[in-house]
Amino acid sequence: MNAIFHVVLYLLYLTFFMWAIFKWSFFEVEGANKKHFVFFFLLKVVAGISLTLVYTYYYTDQQKADIYRYFNDSKIISSILFTDPVAWFKIMSGYGIGEQDVFKYLLSTQYFSHPGSDIVTNNTFIIRVNVLLNYLSFSNIYINTLFLNFISFIGLTALYKVLRNYFSGFQQILYVPLFLLPSVLFWSSGLLKESLLFTGIGFYLYAWLNHELAVFKRVALILVALLLLFFVKIQVAGILLLCSLLLPSKKFTFSFSMRLIILFVLVLTGSYFLGNHVSELLIEKRNEFVELALKENAGSYFDTNVIEPSVANLLKLLPEAFINSVLRPFVWDGGKVFQKVFAVENLFFLFLLINPLRFFKLPKGEKLMLCIFFLLFALFNYIVIGITVPIMGAIVHYRVIAEPFLLLAVMLCVDLERLKQSVSRFGIS
Repeated sequence: MNAIFHVVLYLLYLTFFMWAIFKWSFFEVEGANKKHFVFFFLLKVVAGISLTLVYTYYYTDQQKADIYRYFNDSKIISSILFTDPVAWFKIMSGYGIGEQDVFKYLLSTQYFSHPGSDIVTNNTFIIRVNVLLNYLSFSNIYINTLFLNFISFIGLTALYKVLRNYFSGFQQILYVPLFLLPSVLFWSSGLLKESLLFTGIGFYLYAWLNHELAVFKRVALILVALLLLFFVKIQVAGILLLCSLLLPSKKFTFSFSMRLIILFVLVLTGSYFLGNHVSELLIEKRNEFVELALKENAGSYFDTNVIEPSVANLLKLLPEAFINSVLRPFVWDGGKVFQKVFAVENLFFLFLLINPLRFFKLPKGEKLMLCIFFLLFALFNYIVIGITVPIMGAIVHYRVIAEPFLLLAVMLCVDLERLKQSVSRFGIS
């Protein structure tokens, strides 16, 4: 397909999405300017283009880049529709996919034929999403990225809309965790699972916390969002569902302290009955990453030991897992250019976490519940990432699903009026 045609098509879609932000009532938020939303969307667009360019011209081996693994597999499947529509339908639905006449089409794919039993890394859903987008983009990776930019931006905007009620003293501070964190912006703006994860989390919390929605709409949206998360990354969906015990709700008759006890009991019970199975899943995934790092000569791995799956070994990994996922890379770790960039960015993120605590104010009521929810959701995700991923380059990518929520937890512990007065000195209000 002619490059000029793709450029024109890209600009037409971009114009339509910007028009939608200006005209769609969904983006009408009291106290917020639609021009701000257009600006944040354009930041995602630039980030999406940048990520694709990095994996096109800097990391040139498409066999090692997730965005191209997903996209190249999707192109193979997209073409099947025009030669064998029955096989295409079976591949897209998952029913009959193992039949010889169907699976033969998947032999040349790199990720789609990954074992379906691997619940930690399921790549088929995002590939299927790309298959459908290919028919709108004429199989152009930049246009597919643009669509995911807009889809994830809707989810983040939904999250902004529902959280602003808890930040009424300075709702614009929500721009930082939701739209402006550099690593989150970068990794959630490409053909990666994070785009869909933020979409699902955004709408899940929007439906849960928005009591103005009709009950049917709330339940339907929660189920759809949760289903999306289960298809994309089941461990994120599981953590979200578990932590939802702590979300503000008019339906729970238990006190907040009782819900904390229930959550603690569930974790202990799950550890007792499922500890061996969970340990096996997480440590085997870590061992897969070790083998991949050695095979592909990844330069940022920090552990090449294959570990025997057991609860004891899992517990031994916890302290290092937490440090690696939250604090690293350190500026003295060295590494390639991008690792150094993310090391500096991580220092900036830690500054954002610590500096607002000068205005610490203990949250109460629903704000306290939401704060603890965000904190536990972030920490559980950090721990799972730290355990399963012994590669620094991958950690800085995967942990973006936790970073905004850790920052949100901190911001809920801040006197927003004093923070607003402090930043107003820099012309921010």
